[in-house]
Amino acid sequence: MKSKVPSPAWTRITLLSFGHLLNDGYGSFFAPLLPLLINRLDLSLAMAGLAGTLHIVFSAFTQPALGYVLDRTQRHLSLVVIGPFLTICAMSMIGRAVSFTQLLVLMAVAGLGTALFHPAAAMLVAGGNAANRGLRMAFFSAGGTMGGAITPLFIVVLAAAFGLTSSPWLLIPGLLSLAVFTLFLRRHLPKPVTQTSTTTSLRAIPRQLIILWLAIVFRSMATVSFLNFLAVIITGRGGSPFAGGVSITVYLFAGAMGGFLAGNLSDRFGRKVVFFACAVLSTPFFLLFLYGPPSLGLVSVAMAGLFIFSSTPVGVVAAQELLPRNTGLVSGFVMGFAWGVSGLILVLIGRYADLYGLLPVMTGAAFLPLVAGALILFYRDPHMKADVAQPEKL
Repeated sequence: MKSKVPSPAWTRITLLSFGHLLNDGYGSFFAPLLPLLINRLDLSLAMAGLAGTLHIVFSAFTQPALGYVLDRTQRHLSLVVIGPFLTICAMSMIGRAVSFTQLLVLMAVAGLGTALFHPAAAMLVAGGNAANRGLRMAFFSAGGTMGGAITPLFIVVLAAAFGLTSSPWLLIPGLLSLAVFTLFLRRHLPKPVTQTSTTTSLRAIPRQLIILWLAIVFRSMATVSFLNFLAVIITGRGGSPFAGGVSITVYLFAGAMGGFLAGNLSDRFGRKVVFFACAVLSTPFFLLFLYGPPSLGLVSVAMAGLFIFSSTPVGVVAAQELLPRNTGLVSGFVMGFAWGVSGLILVLIGRYADLYGLLPVMTGAAFLPLVAGALILFYRDPHMKADVAQPEKL
């Protein structure tokens, strides 16, 4: 007889998925508003890339340290609430930025908010070490991706109707939603959240984790490059800011669906196989978007998003399985630090796009998932060796 994950656990995961939607939804204001911000603040593509990179750097490079502390303090609720609070406040003010410096400050604060939220929430999702980790992490990951998918259309419509400076009004629904999220989550915190953590030195980090991390970095380089410059490409072809927002929504919405499916499949067939397939299959659709007929634009964006985002929960769970007693540290390492390193490519893309054009530079970015696929071939999947037939109860 199949054992089921108890209802309180899935209630908690559902709440955390909503929190992820809230945090990443507000955190995704930058990309759809980028064409408008470029015009208003007279930004070059290099400056635009720097702003996107700063957000990623602040959200990423602090995550391993925060995860390390979380493994020992278990102060999950505080960070799960403070993180989205900072993100909501900073990104709601982005439309009021009157200088490039102000924009950078807001992006940095929002990045820090994301850094506080992700490792703490990932630990709460991983609590219990059940065999269906992939499905659970996919459900949580889909919340964040859905937030990013919903946001572009909403924020672009708001800016078109009331102007870019109307964005502070978004503080009201954001903070009210956060208050409700906090109230309900307090009632569903697990005891304990995870197994007792152990001290992990740099020398003790498994070689397999380094291989996995490198594959995630190259995959994420392509992910973040297209996420940040999709709207710019669309408007550069004569499309409206709304059309750019639609493309980002389609990209992320398909990614949310793909991540949910891939997480479930990886529980059955292994993390390595699913990660490899998703990475390799994304490249043809990125190229189709860049060089194919306009009539296939949204289809190609959707398929690229479906595959490139599918490996996100797969990579996180694979990393947690390598260091099961340090889920906070390892979650920050692959969700944060890897994303931060990959985000540095935005500065290069912006710089070389100013010199040589955006199309040839994005063509190079489209081939990066193939590098990730090649790297993952050297990864040995411990998930397939373990006995995972019977899920453990939380």
